[in-house]
Amino acid sequence: MTKADTGKSGTIGKTFTPAGRDPARERRRLAHLDRLGALDTPPEPGFDRIVDIVSDICRAPIALVSLIDTDRQWFKARHGLDATETPRDWAFCDHALAAPTVLEVPDAAQDPRFAGNPLVVGPPFIRFYAGAPIRLGDGIALGTLCVIDPEPRPDGLDDRQTRMLEAHAALVAERLQLLAANDHLREQMDLAVRVQTRLVDMAAAPGQAVQELAHELRTPLCSTMGYAALIAADQRLPQEPRAWAGSIEEAGRWMLGLVNRLLARPRHTDGPLPQVIDLRQPLAAALRLVHGLSLEAAIQLEEVSAPGPVMVRADAATVQQIAVNLLANAIKYTPAGGSVRIGIQNDAGRPGFTVLDTGPGVAPDRLGDAGDAILGQGAEPGVGGGSSGMGLDITRRLVEDQGGRIEIGNRRGQTGLAVAVWLCPAAS
Repeated sequence: MTKADTGKSGTIGKTFTPAGRDPARERRRLAHLDRLGALDTPPEPGFDRIVDIVSDICRAPIALVSLIDTDRQWFKARHGLDATETPRDWAFCDHALAAPTVLEVPDAAQDPRFAGNPLVVGPPFIRFYAGAPIRLGDGIALGTLCVIDPEPRPDGLDDRQTRMLEAHAALVAERLQLLAANDHLREQMDLAVRVQTRLVDMAAAPGQAVQELAHELRTPLCSTMGYAALIAADQRLPQEPRAWAGSIEEAGRWMLGLVNRLLARPRHTDGPLPQVIDLRQPLAAALRLVHGLSLEAAIQLEEVSAPGPVMVRADAATVQQIAVNLLANAIKYTPAGGSVRIGIQNDAGRPGFTVLDTGPGVAPDRLGDAGDAILGQGAEPGVGGGSSGMGLDITRRLVEDQGGRIEIGNRRGQTGLAVAVWLCPAAS
């Protein structure tokens, strides 16, 4: 495909040649771009610093992070250029996609591929170009990190400049993947919280409609766990987002267990039988599951751990469910900057745990009425309206099904609610 530029004096008859494109490779490349979600996103300091550094190293007035879309090149970061995009057919970077290393054009005005290019005969009047492909792990290039000079450079870049351009292009690729992983992680965290909210509501009221809904929840749960597992296993990513992904996968396994218990439990039957367990284990798992909620709500989550095993007779999954619900409610109704504390109690052979928060508590004349709406009276939710939705009356039933007892009251001498759960000793 050849175009003639007749819009500039002195350029009549000059042509430029758009890059060739392999259809199969192009489909994969555009799929990668869509997955990363980087196109048309706001400027980011990390990418801006890279083009500033590359401009200085290569002594070039223009440096760009250019991503090649279907019919345009779009600049994620730019130094020395006002334009945010150009047609793809004009893009030098399109030619660099298939280059094995840095593509250099010493003098575009003398190169038959570019002599009549509007970017050569018009602003920014490109003469010298060097572009390093931005490649993902499978070798597909999404665009380039490039430098541009309005003066020709017969000798091109020196060895050090070439190495630095390639190294920073690799940094751009890593940063694009990291940002995409973080965005996807946030989406999966939101999905996990929504599914968890619905599951703990359903778990206390099994029935045919609930079982049908539980069956439908399996698909988003498996999707959440699958994506989280991929992120957690990606050694190219920093440790922190991989740890978050591991927590999401753990939450997904727990929620899938709830779904499977709902589907397996016949209607109008008792729950799982208590066993001898160490209370520290289900409480530690519950803390991990609500950690994301506390971060989102700007709540300090504190644990008072026991010095040794605290053995009780209870179902571990049910105890974890009770603790998750109490912690989620406490986080919801505690203002940002407050704290929620969970601690194991084992006084005089009376094992259990307490959840204390610094929220508004409950009006004294309403303490006997156990429900989420009353807990939330006068308080703003701390997590955008998301909560377990499972009232203290349901939590009470779960505790009593385990042969335990729950006590609810305001904290003595302090603002906030205190909930104590007492369970059966292992020897009972």
